[in-house]
Amino acid sequence: MSIPNLPVAPIVAAEKADPFFASAEKGDLESPGASTLNSLDAPLKDWTDAEEAIVRRKLDFLVMPLLMLGFFVFQLERGNISNAITSTFFVDVGIDQNQFNTGQGVLYLGIVLLEIPSNILLLRVGAPIWISFQVLAFGLVSTLQYLQNSYGSFLACRIMLGVTESGYIPGALYVISTFYKRSELAGRNAAFFLGSGLASAVTGLFAYGILQLEGRSGLAGWQWLFLIEGLLAIFVAFLFILFLPSSPLSPRPLFFNLPYFTERQRHILAARVINDDANKSKSSKKVTVSEVLSTLANPRIWPHVLLAVSLIAATASLSAYVPTLIKGFGFTTLKANALSSVAGWCGLIVTLSFGVFSDRTGLRGPSVIAAVGLFWLFWVAFQQVSTSTDKWLKYALLVVTTSFNAAYHPLNASWLSLNVASPTQRSIAMAMFVMAANTGAAVGSQIMRKGDSPLYRTGFRACVGLTSFGLLVAILQHFQYRWSNKKIDETAEERDSEKVVRRYVI
Repeated sequence: MSIPNLPVAPIVAAEKADPFFASAEKGDLESPGASTLNSLDAPLKDWTDAEEAIVRRKLDFLVMPLLMLGFFVFQLERGNISNAITSTFFVDVGIDQNQFNTGQGVLYLGIVLLEIPSNILLLRVGAPIWISFQVLAFGLVSTLQYLQNSYGSFLACRIMLGVTESGYIPGALYVISTFYKRSELAGRNAAFFLGSGLASAVTGLFAYGILQLEGRSGLAGWQWLFLIEGLLAIFVAFLFILFLPSSPLSPRPLFFNLPYFTERQRHILAARVINDDANKSKSSKKVTVSEVLSTLANPRIWPHVLLAVSLIAATASLSAYVPTLIKGFGFTTLKANALSSVAGWCGLIVTLSFGVFSDRTGLRGPSVIAAVGLFWLFWVAFQQVSTSTDKWLKYALLVVTTSFNAAYHPLNASWLSLNVASPTQRSIAMAMFVMAANTGAAVGSQIMRKGDSPLYRTGFRACVGLTSFGLLVAILQHFQYRWSNKKIDETAEERDSEKVVRRYVI
């Protein structure tokens, strides 16, 4: 899954770079040609494509499955509330739909406020420690949700879940960017988001089985749901601690020197990413105020942010109520939860297909525009039939719409990542991006109101408006990058410079 290397970022002074490269011990560099990693920005390629393919394959079987599994339980703990509310959750806890929406909003607020601080901590303590701790923390919170019995305890659980989940997504995306070359990112980012898609695909099936434990040991079905799925996240946290490689220069877990790579392969693993992006050969665990401010002031980042806010708002408003909507079409509680999983399986195929297409063609902007355009089209169609009495027609369009509600997101993340040169600034940009997504989710949590049920005419129209805005932003961003590249080329011609100029990925 590779394409020819492309010049992929504007000329930006990379004062700081990947802290993961600072964590390697000297022994990790004792391989042929390793000394060049400390002396050259672009080490000579002294390996074959076949050797590199083996290293890349090992990464695909070591790093990606763990990060995807972490995202799987992350989304499972965040999203299982949509299955819980089809049970006796509202009655047992003593809340109504609008109070539930408030709880969803404060969950995302906690994530937004702590996203950048979490990524700064990731840079300081390293990915294996910080990400493993996060998975363990949100697993514990999710497990303890089975004890909630009032509006106050519900709000406390949602706030703490948001706090403990903050930073996992940008942190994981940052880890991927350190292990892989730029031309490999879109497909891997899409694969990472499959973890979330898989959770969406199976959560309904899990709920179908677990909710049938209603009354066992004096617990309601929704309590069993939180208890079992929370313990699953804790188990995954221990897998992170035991098996997640630390960095390209130190590709071993925290506590065990597992022989994942040979000495030769360790050299290739580190040199290939530095050869692809020389900024990664520098290192710092500090994030300066100037770096944060310069990233925040970059006008080319904000369209990606607006895109995430508007589209995730539409996505979140629908996702929280998919089982409830299906139940409202005229299906039983258990059947509605089982049917809700179909869209997740379809979404897996759609998301991966767009990621592979983007990587193989290099058409980053057009891929985003196509994914958003289809999402908009199906939202319009679903909104038009939402008042129909044909439950299977409404269900079919809900499935198709939900299938496209995530494909654009990893594509947008990759597009942004490829257009930020410094790894440290990229980390901050990705934190901004995920903050934007969670801001959108907080907005989306308020769209489906109690007074608008069960047809949600106003809510669905709002979602069509949000996706229309997102489509417009995606198109404008594509042409902004084109215009910027034209200016860069004109400036280079005027100066008659032979220097290779980095251009924006369009």
